[in-house]
Amino acid sequence: MDTKELLKKYWFIGVIGIALLVFIGIYAADAYKNREITVNTKQVDGKYVAYTVDNEDIYADDLYEALYETYGLNMGFLTYERAILNNAYETTKEMTDLASQYTASVLSRYSQSEVEKSLKANGYSNGVDDLQEYYVNLQKRDVAIKEYVTANKDKYVVSDLGTNGRLIYHILVKTEVEEVKDEEGNVVSYNALPTEEQTTKLNTILEALAKEDADFEMIAYQYSEDGSKQQGGYIGVINEENKDSYYPIWANKALELKDGEISEVITTQAGYHILYDAGSTVEALLDDYYYLANLESKNPDLIIRAILEKGTEAGFEIVDADLKQKIESQLTESEAE
Repeated sequence: MDTKELLKKYWFIGVIGIALLVFIGIYAADAYKNREITVNTKQVDGKYVAYTVDNEDIYADDLYEALYETYGLNMGFLTYERAILNNAYETTKEMTDLASQYTASVLSRYSQSEVEKSLKANGYSNGVDDLQEYYVNLQKRDVAIKEYVTANKDKYVVSDLGTNGRLIYHILVKTEVEEVKDEEGNVVSYNALPTEEQTTKLNTILEALAKEDADFEMIAYQYSEDGSKQQGGYIGVINEENKDSYYPIWANKALELKDGEISEVITTQAGYHILYDAGSTVEALLDDYYYLANLESKNPDLIIRAILEKGTEAGFEIVDADLKQKIESQLTESEAE
């Protein structure tokens, strides 16, 4: 998938963690300058130790309370989230490699001052040096969400799949068309009336898709004339329940596809379409970048629930009463909607 598209989510989310030096500046001020700082995952007497400074344990509970007093409820939860992610997941080579791609792409598109400003807004105070860590943590965050949704798939994904649901991407080449009617005057199909340029474009797309290493999403991004091209042609889940929201010919073909299959050229009143079935299982949907991003958008409480559950598994606890009340209030509101 085009790195530019992937970056949209990871650059503009703006909701991950506090860097270690932010903690030092807020919680300890000048007292910890030039002292040895170690990040821990240990517990002492059942309390999680966030950091060790010159062999002095700094407890996570104290850290969260100090950050809450300075930055408020949101910053307090982000700190909790950051600690949970770092405790629960190791940084893999795959995460590091992907973070490097994101970092290189951002630094090629934005000035250093813009990058540093955005990082500081997300709690990272080391400037561009923190960009790699920022993207690693966002990947860990997605792992936490996937695990939570998988454990609660009936609520989040199974209902979305509906009857015979398929995750569909598509490419559109617009053309003039003529209606084909039956004896009773009902429109049963369409014949495309393409220009030479449109025919050439369609053939270029078909040739690209025929290659062994073809990337449907990249090809859609390059050539499609539909607004979905910005998301690699992503349409979403098409099922028996929602198919009437789409062109009948288009929707019927989408529901006939098998996992991983690309359709032949389909003509509707909009022109030429080529469809791609990205999968019909819970696992396939959660492995899809755009599906997961849309799921998070539709369920803004999802990350809170995922982090809280992961924290419970690890024995973490939010001790600040105001922060706990705020989180419970947000979750209650989301359930009522």
